[in-house]
Amino acid sequence: MTSIFGLATVLMFTGLIVAFSVLAARRGRSSARISREIPGLDQLPTAVGETVESGRRLHIAIGSGALGGQDTSTTLAGLSAAGQIASVAVVGDTPPLITTADGASMLLAYDLLSEAHKGAHAAERFDANAARVVGLSPESYTAGALVLPKDEKLSGTVLLGAAGPEAALLLDANNRAGLTTIAGVDRVAAQAAAFAVADHPVLGEDVFAAGAYIGRKPALLASLQAQDWMRILVIAAIGVGVLAKTVGWL
Repeated sequence: MTSIFGLATVLMFTGLIVAFSVLAARRGRSSARISREIPGLDQLPTAVGETVESGRRLHIAIGSGALGGQDTSTTLAGLSAAGQIASVAVVGDTPPLITTADGASMLLAYDLLSEAHKGAHAAERFDANAARVVGLSPESYTAGALVLPKDEKLSGTVLLGAAGPEAALLLDANNRAGLTTIAGVDRVAAQAAAFAVADHPVLGEDVFAAGAYIGRKPALLASLQAQDWMRILVIAAIGVGVLAKTVGWL
């Protein structure tokens, strides 16, 4: 019974993705729609615009997670969002800075920045040092990132990835420097810190929607819409099950 339910769930999710992909392709990117607003991510265009106008750097922090471990999905979500942000921010005089605590993530960030510059026909402005490992542990990563607001003349920090409660130190340092902070993290303790300290927190699993929300590409939006509808269907199924158990139908 469990295997049948799992197979049905996978098929339903796949069907939703295909359906939304077809609809998105028909509408085209110019009319791509999102299923719901995410307030924290709505501030990203403003943050990128301030970066371009001021000539300063936007810091995109992927957090202290690593690929190949329990933080793989969150780290990939952060990198996806970083790529979308970088594709817009590279039009400025100073390229964005991406920091991580993992060598493999740094290499992916390097490639994302390189492709973003090529896409903007600005390969000559590519900075090989714009993707960095600033620490290998949560504590050392935070310590390495604390000096960036002053040393790199940042315009703001976007934290999207895996982080613990130490993220509050990073966000607070940016706030003290008068910089805009946007934070979306996976762990509950870090979410509480982000809600208290960040100017624009991104709560819960919305961090996984950041790449689709920012890029607005049809395929990514289709996945995001499918996730939202699956969430609604699961909640409805749970409600029906509870009601059926209550009235004695099960």
